[in-house]
Order: sequence, then C-alpha cells, then structure tokens
Amino acid sequence: MRTPPLDSFGLDVDRLEPTRPGDDQSVGNGNWHLWTSGGEHFILRRYHLLHTDVDLRFERAVLDHLAARGWCVPVVVAGPVEYDGRLWAVTRFVPGQPHRDETVAQRRERGAILARLHGDLPELDLGTRPGFFPAADLDAMGAFQGWDRGIELLGERRPDLADRSVRAMAYAKDLVAEHALLDLPRTVVHGDFASWNLHFDETGRFAGVIDFDLCHPDSRAWELVIARVDRAPELVAGYQAATADPLTEHELAAIEPLQVVLRVLMVMAELWTGQQSGAFNEPMIVRQLDRAGR
Repeated sequence: MRTPPLDSFGLDVDRLEPTRPGDDQSVGNGNWHLWTSGGEHFILRRYHLLHTDVDLRFERAVLDHLAARGWCVPVVVAGPVEYDGRLWAVTRFVPGQPHRDETVAQRRERGAILARLHGDLPELDLGTRPGFFPAADLDAMGAFQGWDRGIELLGERRPDLADRSVRAMAYAKDLVAEHALLDLPRTVVHGDFASWNLHFDETGRFAGVIDFDLCHPDSRAWELVIARVDRAPELVAGYQAATADPLTEHELAAIEPLQVVLRVLMVMAELWTGQQSGAFNEPMIVRQLDRAGR
C-alpha cells in the first residue's frame, strides 16, 4: 500500500492495519487502523477518487456539527493531504461493532437513531455539496457520472443490457414526475444509514455512526430507501415514534418509487465503474434491472 508520508499528519505513527481486504487498489474509499506510539487509535482514510477538497468541506462540517452535539462520529483529526492523486485524512476511531443480524427491535432502534440524527441536522445550512445531487434528479446524476457514455460502451458488449438500462431510466423518470419526487422537502441526510454503519458496544448500547461519505441535502424518504427499508420495514415505525416531525403522506408514498430510482442509480454506478476499469459487472447490472422491474 502506498500512503502519504505519515509524518505529514503530525502524528508519531506506530503501525497501520487494513480494516478490510481490497482497499489498496480500489477507486472507492479505503480505511486503515492507525495507532500512534502513544497508543492512540485512529483511522487513516483515503477518499473516493471523485472526492475533492471542496466537497469534503461539506462532510467535515456535518461531522463537526454532530460531534459538537455529542455524537461519536469520525471527525477529521489531521489532514486532509493530497498524495498520489487522492485525498487522505486521519479521523477519529468509532468504537464498537455493527449488529451482525438485526432483530426487529434493533431495526426499530435504527429508525429511532436516524430520527435523532435528522433532528440534530435541520439547523445546519451548508447549501449544496459539490458533485452531489438529490437522488431523484436523474438528469443531473447521469450527467455527472457519464450515463450516456456508459450506455454506449455497454451497448458495444451487451446491447440487450444497454437497452434494458435505457428503459429502466425512462421508467424511473416517469415515476419521479408522477410522484413529484423532486418536490420532497430536503434536509442533510447521512446517505448510507445501513446497519453496518452503526456501531454498538459489547452490551448492545449505541456507540456511534461511521461513513458520512454520501451525506448531502436530500429527502428523508430517500434516506430510508438507502437505509434498506425494503429489508427493514420497522425503520419507519421506529422513526415515526422517535421524531417530533413525522414523515408526511407524501414522504411515505415516495418510498416505493424511490426504490426503483435506487436500482437505476446502482446501474449508473456500475456503468461509471466500468468506464474506469474497462469491464462491466454484468451480473450486477442484471440484478439491479430485475429489481427495478425492467
């Protein structure tokens, strides 16, 4: 692994260990455990290829805001620095582990924690995050991630999948218009409030939240979709019971069509990755199109 000179962070580093296999060569985020000679435990983070210092200021502002309100989140403690074409930083280590298999009660708890998180974010006015768009703005998302070029390249290999992808995009856009998804009220969302991004201590007590990589202004309905509400319907009940601002009928009705939007965006992500790597994950594209019903 090639890392920046570790003394550039102003820390006396004793050792590094990977948090998971495969991060060394990834265009996505990479994370390594970092210990100092004094025994302090941090995370060395290499940001996604698409991230810039400008858009990371948004994420850092969200993390600092939440930390000031008592949340245990991975605030930046050193950096970022640019090295080998990527941005790197040292962040706080969030202790604990995710629930391995969420129970019904734990899924409700995650919904309640999400409601608390949203309750601490409305006063945070950061404007837009550069390079990020509401999920339902499929035109902007597609232009940013090169949808048309991705479809062209996929069509050279698998014209059937390219045609299916185009139909799925058209269907998703029809749903966006029919359900007024771009009119949903927006707040700052975590962007990936899945079970694996919440940590709990050995007694099961909530310890903290990680991976704010996708935080940006979007709808609460989208937050629930990306939190995998299809696999954890109890999230909604937990959220509604814990919030002072319950989800409206419009927001609740938006969840199902946003599930289709999610699948199209997953195809879009595969097309972007394929443009970078030169190879498309065709089984993944098929799986997402099947789930989109197209």
